[in-house]
Amino acid sequence: MPPRPRPRRAAALSVSGVVAIGVLAGCGGSSESPPEPSPGDPEQATSGARPELGAWHRLVSFPGGDGVLLVNGYPETEPGTEPLELWRWDGEGWRELPADDGPSGRNFAAVAVDHDRGALVLQGGQTATGTSSETWEWIGSAWRLVATHGPGPRVAAEMAYDAAAGRMLLYGGDGGSMTLKRDTWAWNGDTWAQVATAGPTPVRFPAMMAYDEQRREVVLYGGHQVADEQAPPALGDTWVWSDGTWRLAEARSAPGVLVNAAGLSHPDLGLLLVGGSDFDDETGEIWQWTGRSWRSLGSDVIPRRQAFGLALDPGRDVVVLTGGVVEPGSVERHQDVWEWDGDPAHPAQAVRE
Repeated sequence: MPPRPRPRRAAALSVSGVVAIGVLAGCGGSSESPPEPSPGDPEQATSGARPELGAWHRLVSFPGGDGVLLVNGYPETEPGTEPLELWRWDGEGWRELPADDGPSGRNFAAVAVDHDRGALVLQGGQTATGTSSETWEWIGSAWRLVATHGPGPRVAAEMAYDAAAGRMLLYGGDGGSMTLKRDTWAWNGDTWAQVATAGPTPVRFPAMMAYDEQRREVVLYGGHQVADEQAPPALGDTWVWSDGTWRLAEARSAPGVLVNAAGLSHPDLGLLLVGGSDFDDETGEIWQWTGRSWRSLGSDVIPRRQAFGLALDPGRDVVVLTGGVVEPGSVERHQDVWEWDGDPAHPAQAVRE
């Protein structure tokens, strides 16, 4: 029998402003009534409500607009049967977006935004009925199922938009029963094509994978390997995708072994590697990629965290962090929102707890 759907929880009125695998400032209230949504407004007025951050959730820059978009997950072992939730954070509060006729609730899907087409792309994930092979796109206000073939059933694959090539890039993931994949696929908005059969070695999941806008390359760091039981489970190497192939940039990188870290390309600081865990301790350090090596921008810049959401809000020029594992090995997740102004001398601030 499939797990029961997760009940939705609303919080008291307040409008201030990872991927985790099993193996692995105060808020102010308002007495004013929220404005009624205008006719055809795709965003539903949900002032005072907020998502219950699942064990898996993804945070991305809002396609074609300000704010960040949360693709929510479920408790780690209970993907629900309700539609997948979409929420928008604008710095003051959450608004839920319509999700009718979209994908069912799932954990560990690959999610990224094609900013050239203004499309949120989602592939795979663990649903209440099994591992999905679906590819969905959300553009504007509606979901569309665009493919059921291509990479096939996967969980915890990594995906990033390769702006230099104008296509989405997907690497690895678990095809089921810990059958880890090492291939790479590209999505052009119409079809999937396998573009490499060999990838970073050893095979791993989940890793940090993000696009480096300055060097116009996709960078992958670390991850969890299970192929060699004699080797440490966490990895600390750096791989770069360019000219249609993966190359090892650094075998032993300064950040050390990390799983459940996050990354993004910052307009001023370049490609950043944020947080994560070495399976024993979590870190709040931020690292900057120079194209040759990683440079520390400071420790405890963010709360020590792994498996959290991370995205840039370009309209406000702030980095937003959501949730994460309460402690290593725990299935409990934080329900907070943090923002960082991009200055390593200024630690991230909690804006919703």
